[in-house]
Amino acid sequence: MTAPHPRIARSTLINLAGLLIPTVVSLATVPLYLRWIGEVRYGVLLLAFTLLGYFGAFDLGLGRAVAQRVARQESSEERNRTFWTAFLLSAGMGVMGGIILYFLGHWLFAEIFQIPAALRGEAQKAIPWLAAIVPLIALISVLAGTLEARQAFLSLNASQIIGVIGLQTFPLLSVAFGHGSIAALIAAALAGRLVGVLVMFWLTARRLPFVGWPALHRAEIGPLLRFGGWISVSGAVIPLLTIVDRLIIGARLGAAAVTAYTVPFNLTQRLTYLPYALSTTLFPRFSQAQGEDAKGLLRQAVTALTAIQTPFIVLAILLMHPFLIFWIGADLAAKMAPVAIILLLGIWINGPSYPCYAYLQATGRPDIMTKFYLMQLIPFLIALWLLIDWLGIYGAAVAWSLRMLADAIAWFSATGSLMDFGKSILRSIPLVAIAILLATSNINGYFDVVSSGLVIVATVYVCISMMPPSSRSQIPIVKHFYN
Repeated sequence: MTAPHPRIARSTLINLAGLLIPTVVSLATVPLYLRWIGEVRYGVLLLAFTLLGYFGAFDLGLGRAVAQRVARQESSEERNRTFWTAFLLSAGMGVMGGIILYFLGHWLFAEIFQIPAALRGEAQKAIPWLAAIVPLIALISVLAGTLEARQAFLSLNASQIIGVIGLQTFPLLSVAFGHGSIAALIAAALAGRLVGVLVMFWLTARRLPFVGWPALHRAEIGPLLRFGGWISVSGAVIPLLTIVDRLIIGARLGAAAVTAYTVPFNLTQRLTYLPYALSTTLFPRFSQAQGEDAKGLLRQAVTALTAIQTPFIVLAILLMHPFLIFWIGADLAAKMAPVAIILLLGIWINGPSYPCYAYLQATGRPDIMTKFYLMQLIPFLIALWLLIDWLGIYGAAVAWSLRMLADAIAWFSATGSLMDFGKSILRSIPLVAIAILLATSNINGYFDVVSSGLVIVATVYVCISMMPPSSRSQIPIVKHFYN
């Protein structure tokens, strides 16, 4: 028997909570990092974590391959053969990735990034600890894919919350105990990540469950690598597309500019949580569904996400500058708020395409995504370089949002859902434009509050009207998604 389908609404809310809880911790820790270790040292730490995110691609796409295969397998023996083969392959590739990062990191921190001379020694000493985290990230991918396939979303998110909170808070504990060097911070982050991996491994053992001894099964290697091959290529390209903006900023504008860009970038990414949570929930269903059933579910997801996400984007645009002033002070807020608003536009357009991304992977067509990412890599790098040269960190935000637009058009077109998205989003474009105008104007006081309130109310009304009549009472997840 395959795992029963929990309600999509319930699973999506669990996935959303798993993303929001670490966000609350992050919002509390960023001001502490800035106060305790300073803007420049925190920028170096962010560069280190950015590199770490890229080297997470050394799982060969096995996490997604495991999620797709285990979701379709009937017996515990089959699932264990797939899991252990992927686990051992991923561990080996993670070690290889760590070794590469060890040698590459010394060159990057010494020659490429504009790190103050006083901090270069600290950064160099942190490289071994940073490299040691890479195998853990590779293993997390396979463990998470297995729990996702079994639709054990509560276990998945509980273990991820523990790991992410450990990654965010253990370095602060290190500072509190008098160890504030970059090497000490990375070592503490390693300890936090390790705790999360151990918890996730224990929960996977309960939900799979484990049968027999760990072993590589030759019959499983081929299917895993064939599916994971395209995922691994995109897994190498996607992180590069995602992090290269910060790497170029670090190389051309310095560590302080990395902080000024990365803080609003990380903050606005919280608005991708709902699309990500829903696409994670839908992936095992797409893997098992047939033909028009999967297509119908995809269309509903695109329409629902467009309607649900837009009011949050409008609210974020209107509140971004006041929130940044409250959170990190007026000086930094003045630099970061325009970056955040530009990034929010990219998220608004791209968010509803997340289920399309999951659909293509679940139906065995990850090659479509990978080919498109390879096609856009060089044009994006050129645009990023030129826009950073012309507009600084604002240019990086513009380049990123343009890439989000290109991605969305590609995924909607590949899945035949472009018209569904177009019909939904056209009605909300004027409201988003008005929100941007209000957020960037110098209007203050009563008129600003009233105008913003009216825009929010109008946006909610318009977005509710986008929903099918039978689904409006089920916001945030439409009634169609329930069993």
